[in-house]
Amino acid sequence: MKLETKVGAFFAGSIAVIGILIFSVEKIQLGGNGGQPEFETFFSQVAGLNPQSQVRIAGVKVGTVRKITLDHGKAKVLLAIRPDLPVYKDATASLVSIGILGEKYIELDQGHESAGLMDPGAAIASKTGIGLDNLMETLGEIGKDVKGVTYALNQSIGGENGRQKLDEIVDNVRQLTGELRAMAAENRPAIAATTANVEAITGDLKDRLPKLTAQFEQVGKQLNELLAENRPELKGLIADTHKLAQSFNGTAENLKTLTDKINRGEGTVGKLLNDDTTIKKINEAVDSVNSMLGGFKAMDLRLDMGGSQWVDRKDSRIGLGIELAPRPDYWYAIELASTPDGKISEGTRTVTKLDPVTGLPVTVLESNRTVTVDKSFTFSAQFAKRYGPAVFSAGIVENKGGAGLEFRTFEDRFRFGVLAYDFTKRDDKPNPRVRFSTTYQFWKGMYVQAGLQDLANKDLRTFTFGGGIRWKDDDLKKLIGLAAGGK
Repeated sequence: MKLETKVGAFFAGSIAVIGILIFSVEKIQLGGNGGQPEFETFFSQVAGLNPQSQVRIAGVKVGTVRKITLDHGKAKVLLAIRPDLPVYKDATASLVSIGILGEKYIELDQGHESAGLMDPGAAIASKTGIGLDNLMETLGEIGKDVKGVTYALNQSIGGENGRQKLDEIVDNVRQLTGELRAMAAENRPAIAATTANVEAITGDLKDRLPKLTAQFEQVGKQLNELLAENRPELKGLIADTHKLAQSFNGTAENLKTLTDKINRGEGTVGKLLNDDTTIKKINEAVDSVNSMLGGFKAMDLRLDMGGSQWVDRKDSRIGLGIELAPRPDYWYAIELASTPDGKISEGTRTVTKLDPVTGLPVTVLESNRTVTVDKSFTFSAQFAKRYGPAVFSAGIVENKGGAGLEFRTFEDRFRFGVLAYDFTKRDDKPNPRVRFSTTYQFWKGMYVQAGLQDLANKDLRTFTFGGGIRWKDDDLKKLIGLAAGGK
Protein backbone atom coordinates (compact mmCIF):
# COMPACT_ATOMS: atom_id res chain seq x y z
CA MET A 1 0.00 0.00 0.00
CA LYS A 2 1.35 3.43 -0.96
CA LEU A 3 2.25 5.99 1.66
CA GLU A 4 -0.37 8.45 0.36
CA THR A 5 -3.08 5.79 0.80
CA LYS A 6 -1.95 5.08 4.36
CA VAL A 7 -1.92 8.80 5.22
CA GLY A 8 -5.37 9.35 3.71
CA ALA A 9 -6.80 6.34 5.56
CA PHE A 10 -5.25 7.56 8.84
CA PHE A 11 -6.65 11.07 8.38
CA ALA A 12 -10.15 9.81 7.47
CA GLY A 13 -10.15 7.41 10.41
CA SER A 14 -9.00 10.16 12.81
CA ILE A 15 -11.79 12.51 11.70
CA ALA A 16 -14.38 9.73 12.00
CA VAL A 17 -13.22 8.74 15.50
CA ILE A 18 -13.13 12.35 16.74
CA GLY A 19 -16.54 13.04 15.22
CA ILE A 20 -18.07 9.95 16.87
CA LEU A 21 -16.57 10.91 20.24
CA ILE A 22 -17.87 14.49 19.99
CA PHE A 23 -21.39 13.56 18.94
CA SER A 24 -21.61 10.78 21.53
CA VAL A 25 -20.35 12.89 24.46
CA GLU A 26 -22.25 16.11 23.59
CA LYS A 27 -25.67 16.47 22.00
CA ILE A 28 -24.64 18.91 19.27
CA GLN A 29 -27.17 20.66 17.09
CA LEU A 30 -25.22 21.95 14.11
CA GLY A 31 -26.22 25.47 13.10
CA GLY A 32 -28.18 25.87 16.35
CA ASN A 33 -28.56 28.96 18.46
CA GLY A 34 -26.03 27.93 21.13
CA GLY A 35 -28.69 27.58 23.83
CA GLN A 36 -29.73 31.24 23.66
CA PRO A 37 -33.53 31.89 23.57
CA GLU A 38 -34.74 33.81 20.52
CA PHE A 39 -37.47 36.45 20.31
CA GLU A 40 -39.05 38.42 17.47
CA THR A 41 -39.76 42.12 17.13
CA PHE A 42 -41.01 44.30 14.27
CA PHE A 43 -40.01 47.80 13.10
CA SER A 44 -41.25 50.01 10.28
CA GLN A 45 -37.63 50.58 9.22
CA VAL A 46 -34.21 49.36 10.44
CA ALA A 47 -31.77 51.36 8.27
CA GLY A 48 -28.23 50.91 9.64
CA LEU A 49 -29.06 47.74 11.68
CA ASN A 50 -27.25 44.57 10.58
CA PRO A 51 -27.05 40.91 11.64
CA GLN A 52 -24.64 40.53 14.59
CA SER A 53 -25.58 44.03 15.84
CA GLN A 54 -25.76 44.19 19.61
CA VAL A 55 -28.78 43.95 21.92
CA ARG A 56 -28.21 46.04 25.06
CA ILE A 57 -29.83 46.81 28.38
CA ALA A 58 -28.65 50.07 30.00
CA GLY A 59 -25.72 50.06 27.51
CA VAL A 60 -24.59 46.51 28.46
CA LYS A 61 -24.51 43.85 25.72
CA VAL A 62 -26.97 41.01 26.47
CA GLY A 63 -27.44 39.46 23.01
CA THR A 64 -27.15 39.82 19.25
CA VAL A 65 -29.32 40.30 16.19
CA ARG A 66 -29.49 36.91 14.46
CA LYS A 67 -31.54 37.68 11.35
CA ILE A 68 -33.43 40.55 9.64
CA THR A 69 -36.22 39.69 7.16
CA LEU A 70 -39.18 41.43 5.50
CA ASP A 71 -42.60 40.38 6.83
CA HIS A 72 -45.76 42.06 5.38
CA GLY A 73 -44.00 45.36 4.69
CA LYS A 74 -42.24 45.52 8.08
CA ALA A 75 -38.74 44.55 9.19
CA LYS A 76 -38.80 41.35 11.26
CA VAL A 77 -35.78 41.22 13.60
CA LEU A 78 -34.78 37.96 15.32
CA LEU A 79 -33.01 38.55 18.66
CA ALA A 80 -30.86 36.04 20.59
CA ILE A 81 -30.79 36.86 24.35
CA ARG A 82 -28.55 35.47 27.08
CA PRO A 83 -30.27 32.43 28.68
CA ASP A 84 -29.72 33.78 32.22
CA LEU A 85 -31.58 37.03 31.44
CA PRO A 86 -35.37 36.93 32.06
CA VAL A 87 -37.63 38.64 29.50
CA TYR A 88 -41.17 39.48 30.64
CA LYS A 89 -44.36 39.82 28.63
CA ASP A 90 -44.44 43.64 28.83
CA ALA A 91 -40.85 43.98 27.50
CA THR A 92 -40.18 46.49 24.72
CA ALA A 93 -37.41 46.87 22.10
CA SER A 94 -36.21 50.18 20.64
CA LEU A 95 -33.91 50.92 17.69
CA VAL A 96 -31.35 53.50 18.85
CA SER A 97 -27.85 54.63 17.84
CA ILE A 98 -24.68 55.79 19.60
CA GLY A 99 -24.48 59.52 18.74
CA ILE A 100 -25.95 61.04 15.57
CA LEU A 101 -24.13 58.77 13.08
CA GLY A 102 -23.01 56.06 15.49
CA GLU A 103 -23.61 52.30 15.54
CA LYS A 104 -27.26 51.24 15.65
CA TYR A 105 -28.36 48.60 18.13
CA ILE A 106 -31.47 47.29 19.89
CA GLU A 107 -32.17 48.73 23.37
CA LEU A 108 -34.19 46.17 25.34
CA ASP A 109 -36.49 46.93 28.27
CA GLN A 110 -36.97 43.63 30.17
CA GLY A 111 -40.39 44.61 31.47
CA HIS A 112 -41.75 43.82 34.93
CA GLU A 113 -41.72 40.55 36.80
CA SER A 114 -45.41 40.87 37.65
CA ALA A 115 -46.27 40.50 33.94
CA GLY A 116 -44.82 36.98 33.83
CA LEU A 117 -42.04 35.45 31.72
CA MET A 118 -42.28 35.61 27.93
CA ASP A 119 -41.96 32.31 26.05
CA PRO A 120 -39.02 31.99 23.58
CA GLY A 121 -40.11 32.72 20.02
CA ALA A 122 -42.77 35.26 21.10
CA ALA A 123 -42.87 38.80 19.68
CA ILE A 124 -41.54 41.70 21.77
CA ALA A 125 -43.36 45.04 21.39
CA SER A 126 -41.24 47.67 19.62
CA LYS A 127 -40.85 51.41 20.08
CA THR A 128 -39.51 53.76 17.44
CA GLY A 129 -36.65 55.98 18.65
CA ILE A 130 -35.95 59.47 17.38
CA GLY A 131 -33.20 59.29 14.74
CA LEU A 132 -31.56 61.65 12.32
CA ASP A 133 -33.90 60.59 9.52
CA ASN A 134 -36.96 61.57 11.60
CA LEU A 135 -35.34 64.90 12.46
CA MET A 136 -34.62 65.70 8.81
CA GLU A 137 -38.19 64.73 7.86
CA THR A 138 -39.55 67.07 10.56
CA LEU A 139 -37.36 69.93 9.29
CA GLY A 140 -38.69 69.31 5.80
CA GLU A 141 -42.27 69.54 7.03
CA ILE A 142 -41.47 72.80 8.90
CA GLY A 143 -39.99 74.25 5.71
CA LYS A 144 -43.17 73.39 3.81
CA ASP A 145 -45.28 75.07 6.52
CA VAL A 146 -43.14 78.27 6.35
CA LYS A 147 -43.48 78.36 2.58
CA GLY A 148 -47.24 77.93 2.95
CA VAL A 149 -47.49 80.85 5.40
CA THR A 150 -45.47 83.20 3.16
CA TYR A 151 -47.53 82.16 0.16
CA ALA A 152 -50.78 82.84 2.07
CA LEU A 153 -49.55 86.32 3.15
CA ASN A 154 -48.59 87.12 -0.43
CA GLN A 155 -52.01 86.04 -1.69
CA SER A 156 -53.78 87.97 1.09
CA ILE A 157 -51.90 91.31 0.92
CA GLY A 158 -50.25 91.46 -2.49
CA GLY A 159 -51.99 92.65 -5.66
CA GLU A 160 -55.21 94.60 -6.18
CA ASN A 161 -57.18 92.42 -3.75
CA GLY A 162 -54.66 93.26 -1.01
CA ARG A 163 -55.07 97.01 -1.61
CA GLN A 164 -58.85 96.70 -1.38
CA LYS A 165 -58.52 94.86 1.94
CA LEU A 166 -56.20 97.60 3.31
CA ASP A 167 -58.69 100.30 2.23
CA GLU A 168 -61.42 98.42 4.10
CA ILE A 169 -59.23 98.37 7.23
CA VAL A 170 -58.65 102.16 6.99
CA ASP A 171 -62.41 102.77 6.60
CA ASN A 172 -63.05 100.63 9.67
CA VAL A 173 -60.53 102.71 11.67
CA ARG A 174 -62.25 105.94 10.62
CA GLN A 175 -65.62 104.58 11.62
CA LEU A 176 -64.20 103.50 14.99
CA THR A 177 -62.78 106.99 15.72
CA GLY A 178 -66.17 108.55 14.89
CA GLU A 179 -67.89 106.23 17.31
CA LEU A 180 -65.31 107.10 20.01
CA ARG A 181 -65.98 110.85 19.48
CA ALA A 182 -69.77 110.34 19.86
CA MET A 183 -69.16 108.27 23.00
CA ALA A 184 -67.04 111.06 24.50
CA ALA A 185 -69.86 113.61 23.83
CA GLU A 186 -72.41 111.37 25.52
CA ASN A 187 -70.19 110.91 28.61
CA ARG A 188 -69.10 114.56 29.03
CA PRO A 189 -70.82 114.99 32.47
CA ALA A 190 -68.98 111.91 33.75
CA ILE A 191 -65.73 113.30 32.41
CA ALA A 192 -66.43 116.63 34.20
CA ALA A 193 -67.02 114.80 37.48
CA THR A 194 -63.76 112.95 36.99
CA THR A 195 -61.98 116.28 36.42
CA ALA A 196 -63.43 117.63 39.65
CA ASN A 197 -62.15 114.63 41.50
CA VAL A 198 -58.71 115.18 40.03
CA GLU A 199 -58.79 118.81 41.17
CA ALA A 200 -59.68 117.71 44.69
CA ILE A 201 -56.81 115.26 44.67
CA THR A 202 -54.36 117.91 43.46
CA GLY A 203 -55.55 120.27 46.21
CA ASP A 204 -54.82 117.64 48.78
CA LEU A 205 -51.44 117.02 47.21
CA LYS A 206 -50.71 120.76 47.38
CA ASP A 207 -50.68 120.52 51.15
CA ARG A 208 -48.61 117.35 51.22
CA LEU A 209 -46.13 118.18 48.48
CA PRO A 210 -43.84 120.38 50.68
CA LYS A 211 -43.35 117.49 53.07
CA LEU A 212 -42.81 115.06 50.20
CA THR A 213 -40.37 117.48 48.62
CA ALA A 214 -38.31 117.68 51.81
CA GLN A 215 -38.20 113.91 52.01
CA PHE A 216 -37.17 113.65 48.37
CA GLU A 217 -34.42 116.21 48.96
CA GLN A 218 -33.08 114.13 51.84
CA VAL A 219 -33.22 110.97 49.71
CA GLY A 220 -31.46 112.86 46.89
CA LYS A 221 -28.64 113.92 49.22
CA GLN A 222 -28.20 110.32 50.34
CA LEU A 223 -28.16 109.15 46.71
CA ASN A 224 -25.55 111.79 45.83
CA GLU A 225 -23.34 110.61 48.66
CA LEU A 226 -23.80 106.98 47.55
CA LEU A 227 -23.00 107.87 43.92
CA ALA A 228 -19.92 109.84 44.98
CA GLU A 229 -18.61 106.85 46.92
CA ASN A 230 -19.27 104.33 44.06
CA ARG A 231 -18.65 106.58 41.04
CA PRO A 232 -15.74 104.48 39.57
CA GLU A 233 -17.77 101.28 39.75
CA LEU A 234 -20.80 103.00 38.19
CA LYS A 235 -18.68 104.35 35.33
CA GLY A 236 -17.40 100.83 34.61
CA LEU A 237 -20.95 99.43 34.78
CA ILE A 238 -22.24 102.09 32.37
CA ALA A 239 -19.37 101.40 29.97
CA ASP A 240 -20.09 97.66 30.07
CA THR A 241 -23.78 98.34 29.49
CA HIS A 242 -22.90 100.47 26.49
CA LYS A 243 -20.73 97.73 25.03
CA LEU A 244 -23.46 95.19 25.64
CA ALA A 245 -25.99 97.39 23.85
CA GLN A 246 -23.61 97.74 20.86
CA SER A 247 -23.18 93.95 20.79
CA PHE A 248 -26.96 93.50 20.83
CA ASN A 249 -27.30 95.94 17.96
CA GLY A 250 -24.69 94.05 15.91
CA THR A 251 -26.33 90.73 16.71
CA ALA A 252 -29.74 92.06 15.67
CA GLU A 253 -28.30 93.24 12.34
CA ASN A 254 -26.63 89.87 11.75
CA LEU A 255 -29.88 88.06 12.55
CA LYS A 256 -31.78 90.29 10.15
CA THR A 257 -29.24 89.61 7.39
CA LEU A 258 -29.38 85.89 8.11
CA THR A 259 -33.20 85.72 8.05
CA ASP A 260 -33.25 87.70 4.79
CA LYS A 261 -30.89 85.17 3.18
CA ILE A 262 -32.97 82.28 4.47
CA ASN A 263 -36.16 83.85 3.07
CA ARG A 264 -34.42 84.24 -0.32
CA GLY A 265 -33.32 80.59 -0.24
CA GLU A 266 -29.62 81.43 0.01
CA GLY A 267 -27.11 79.31 1.95
CA THR A 268 -27.46 75.77 3.28
CA VAL A 269 -30.30 76.50 5.73
CA GLY A 270 -32.17 78.56 3.14
CA LYS A 271 -31.99 75.73 0.62
CA LEU A 272 -32.91 73.26 3.35
CA LEU A 273 -36.12 75.16 4.17
CA ASN A 274 -37.04 76.13 0.60
CA ASP A 275 -35.70 73.37 -1.69
CA ASP A 276 -37.14 69.84 -1.40
CA THR A 277 -34.37 68.50 -3.65
CA THR A 278 -31.71 69.50 -1.10
CA ILE A 279 -33.55 67.71 1.69
CA LYS A 280 -33.80 64.59 -0.46
CA LYS A 281 -30.06 64.65 -1.23
CA ILE A 282 -29.20 65.12 2.46
CA ASN A 283 -31.40 62.15 3.38
CA GLU A 284 -29.71 60.00 0.71
CA ALA A 285 -26.23 61.06 1.94
CA VAL A 286 -27.13 60.30 5.56
CA ASP A 287 -28.47 56.87 4.56
CA SER A 288 -25.22 56.13 2.69
CA VAL A 289 -23.07 57.19 5.66
CA ASN A 290 -25.21 55.16 8.08
CA SER A 291 -24.94 52.11 5.82
CA MET A 292 -21.14 52.44 5.53
CA LEU A 293 -20.59 53.03 9.27
CA GLY A 294 -23.08 50.35 10.23
CA GLY A 295 -21.20 47.82 8.05
CA PHE A 296 -17.85 48.74 9.58
CA LYS A 297 -19.24 48.63 13.12
CA ALA A 298 -20.66 45.16 12.47
CA MET A 299 -17.27 43.87 11.27
CA ASP A 300 -15.38 41.74 13.82
CA LEU A 301 -11.62 41.97 14.31
CA ARG A 302 -10.24 38.78 15.90
CA LEU A 303 -6.64 38.17 16.96
CA ASP A 304 -4.90 34.85 17.63
CA MET A 305 -1.45 34.56 19.21
CA GLY A 306 -0.05 31.10 19.85
CA GLY A 307 2.96 28.83 19.81
CA SER A 308 3.69 25.13 19.47
CA GLN A 309 6.58 22.75 20.07
CA TRP A 310 7.66 20.55 17.09
CA VAL A 311 8.78 17.42 18.95
CA ASP A 312 11.00 15.57 16.47
CA ARG A 313 12.67 18.75 15.19
CA LYS A 314 13.25 20.03 18.74
CA ASP A 315 12.13 23.53 17.81
CA SER A 316 9.05 25.73 18.16
CA ARG A 317 6.71 27.75 15.98
CA ILE A 318 5.30 31.16 17.11
CA GLY A 319 2.63 33.07 15.17
CA LEU A 320 0.30 36.09 15.34
CA GLY A 321 -2.91 35.96 13.29
CA ILE A 322 -5.58 38.59 12.52
CA GLU A 323 -9.07 37.84 11.15
CA LEU A 324 -11.17 40.60 9.54
CA ALA A 325 -14.78 39.36 9.44
CA PRO A 326 -17.26 41.62 7.55
CA ARG A 327 -19.90 38.92 8.14
CA PRO A 328 -20.09 35.79 10.34
CA ASP A 329 -19.99 33.45 7.30
CA TYR A 330 -16.72 34.70 5.73
CA TRP A 331 -13.54 36.51 6.75
CA TYR A 332 -9.97 37.34 5.73
CA ALA A 333 -7.12 35.78 7.76
CA ILE A 334 -3.53 37.11 7.92
CA GLU A 335 -0.71 35.48 9.93
CA LEU A 336 2.94 36.25 10.58
CA ALA A 337 4.97 33.34 12.01
CA SER A 338 8.43 32.04 12.77
CA THR A 339 8.39 28.45 11.40
CA PRO A 340 11.03 25.71 11.81
CA ASP A 341 11.05 24.42 8.21
CA GLY A 342 12.75 21.00 8.04
CA LYS A 343 15.11 20.00 5.22
CA ILE A 344 16.61 16.62 4.27
CA SER A 345 20.25 16.44 3.26
CA GLU A 346 22.20 13.41 1.96
CA GLY A 347 25.93 12.88 1.92
CA THR A 348 28.69 10.27 1.73
CA ARG A 349 31.91 9.72 3.64
CA THR A 350 34.80 7.30 3.58
CA VAL A 351 35.31 5.20 6.71
CA THR A 352 37.74 2.40 7.66
CA LYS A 353 36.34 -0.86 8.99
CA LEU A 354 37.70 -4.30 9.84
CA ASP A 355 36.89 -7.06 7.40
CA PRO A 356 35.05 -9.75 9.43
CA VAL A 357 36.64 -12.50 7.28
CA THR A 358 40.26 -11.46 7.02
CA GLY A 359 40.40 -9.21 10.08
CA LEU A 360 42.26 -6.60 8.02
CA PRO A 361 41.21 -2.89 7.82
CA VAL A 362 39.36 -1.96 4.62
CA THR A 363 38.08 1.39 3.29
CA VAL A 364 34.34 1.62 2.47
CA LEU A 365 32.02 4.40 1.24
CA GLU A 366 29.14 5.15 3.72
CA SER A 367 26.05 7.27 2.87
CA ASN A 368 24.08 9.22 5.49
CA ARG A 369 20.70 11.02 5.46
CA THR A 370 19.96 13.83 7.98
CA VAL A 371 17.12 16.26 8.67
CA THR A 372 18.12 19.84 9.50
CA VAL A 373 15.97 22.67 10.82
CA ASP A 374 16.01 26.03 9.07
CA LYS A 375 13.76 28.49 10.95
CA SER A 376 12.29 31.12 8.62
CA PHE A 377 9.84 34.04 8.83
CA THR A 378 6.62 33.10 6.98
CA PHE A 379 3.53 35.01 5.84
CA SER A 380 0.01 33.65 5.33
CA ALA A 381 -3.06 35.35 3.82
CA GLN A 382 -6.24 33.34 3.26
CA PHE A 383 -9.92 33.81 2.47
CA ALA A 384 -12.23 31.66 4.65
CA LYS A 385 -15.88 30.77 3.93
CA ARG A 386 -18.14 29.05 6.47
CA TYR A 387 -20.98 26.59 5.79
CA GLY A 388 -22.51 25.52 9.09
CA PRO A 389 -19.72 23.88 11.15
CA ALA A 390 -17.36 23.53 8.13
CA VAL A 391 -14.86 26.27 7.21
CA PHE A 392 -13.11 26.20 3.81
CA SER A 393 -9.99 28.34 3.33
CA ALA A 394 -7.58 29.03 0.46
CA GLY A 395 -4.72 31.42 -0.29
CA ILE A 396 -1.11 31.82 0.77
CA VAL A 397 0.07 29.42 3.50
CA GLU A 398 3.60 30.03 4.87
CA ASN A 399 4.74 31.75 1.65
CA LYS A 400 3.24 28.94 -0.50
CA GLY A 401 -0.14 28.31 -2.10
CA GLY A 402 -2.49 26.09 -0.13
CA ALA A 403 -6.01 25.27 1.08
CA GLY A 404 -7.66 23.76 4.13
CA LEU A 405 -10.83 22.33 5.69
CA GLU A 406 -11.75 22.82 9.36
CA PHE A 407 -14.73 21.76 11.50
CA ARG A 408 -15.83 23.92 14.45
CA THR A 409 -18.30 23.11 17.22
CA PHE A 410 -19.13 23.99 20.85
CA GLU A 411 -19.54 27.65 19.76
CA ASP A 412 -16.15 27.41 17.93
CA ARG A 413 -14.32 26.37 21.11
CA PHE A 414 -13.36 22.96 19.65
CA ARG A 415 -11.75 22.91 16.18
CA PHE A 416 -10.07 20.19 14.12
CA GLY A 417 -8.99 20.19 10.50
CA VAL A 418 -6.35 19.67 7.84
CA LEU A 419 -4.22 22.15 5.87
CA ALA A 420 -2.27 21.28 2.67
CA TYR A 421 0.28 23.62 1.03
CA ASP A 422 3.61 23.78 -0.87
CA PHE A 423 2.74 21.49 -3.80
CA THR A 424 6.15 21.93 -5.49
CA LYS A 425 8.27 18.75 -5.51
CA ARG A 426 11.87 18.65 -4.27
CA ASP A 427 14.31 15.84 -3.73
CA ASP A 428 14.13 16.38 0.03
CA LYS A 429 10.32 16.93 -0.05
CA PRO A 430 8.64 14.74 -2.65
CA ASN A 431 5.06 15.31 -1.39
CA PRO A 432 2.96 18.37 -0.38
CA ARG A 433 3.12 19.65 3.18
CA VAL A 434 0.05 18.43 5.13
CA ARG A 435 -0.76 19.56 8.68
CA PHE A 436 -3.47 18.01 10.90
CA SER A 437 -4.33 20.05 14.00
CA THR A 438 -6.89 20.22 16.83
CA THR A 439 -7.52 23.05 19.30
CA TYR A 440 -9.74 23.35 22.38
CA GLN A 441 -10.58 26.67 24.05
CA PHE A 442 -10.96 25.81 27.72
CA TRP A 443 -11.28 29.22 29.46
CA LYS A 444 -12.22 32.58 27.93
CA GLY A 445 -9.74 33.02 25.04
CA MET A 446 -7.13 30.48 26.27
CA TYR A 447 -6.73 27.30 24.21
CA VAL A 448 -4.48 24.24 23.83
CA GLN A 449 -3.50 22.64 20.55
CA ALA A 450 -1.99 19.38 19.24
CA GLY A 451 -1.39 17.93 15.81
CA LEU A 452 0.85 16.24 13.25
CA GLN A 453 3.04 18.14 10.75
CA ASP A 454 4.19 16.85 7.32
CA LEU A 455 1.94 13.78 7.20
CA ALA A 456 2.94 12.99 3.60
CA ASN A 457 6.74 13.27 4.09
CA LYS A 458 8.03 10.55 6.36
CA ASP A 459 11.46 12.05 7.07
CA LEU A 460 9.96 15.45 7.99
CA ARG A 461 6.99 14.13 10.00
CA THR A 462 6.71 15.43 13.58
CA PHE A 463 4.12 15.77 16.37
CA THR A 464 3.24 19.27 17.63
CA PHE A 465 1.65 20.56 20.83
CA GLY A 466 1.20 24.02 22.35
CA GLY A 467 -1.35 26.70 23.16
CA GLY A 468 -2.36 30.34 22.72
CA ILE A 469 -5.04 32.97 23.21
CA ARG A 470 -7.78 34.41 20.99
CA TRP A 471 -9.57 37.72 21.54
CA LYS A 472 -11.54 40.49 19.83
CA ASP A 473 -9.93 43.93 19.69
CA ASP A 474 -12.42 46.83 19.28
CA ASP A 475 -9.69 49.44 19.91
CA LEU A 476 -7.62 48.21 16.94
CA LYS A 477 -10.78 48.19 14.82
CA LYS A 478 -11.37 51.85 15.74
CA LEU A 479 -7.79 52.72 14.71
CA ILE A 480 -8.31 50.99 11.34
CA GLY A 481 -11.57 52.91 10.92
CA LEU A 482 -9.87 56.24 11.70
CA ALA A 483 -7.09 55.47 9.21
CA ALA A 484 -9.64 54.64 6.52
CA GLY A 485 -11.65 57.81 7.35
CA GLY A 486 -8.47 59.93 7.05
CA LYS A 487 -8.07 58.88 3.45
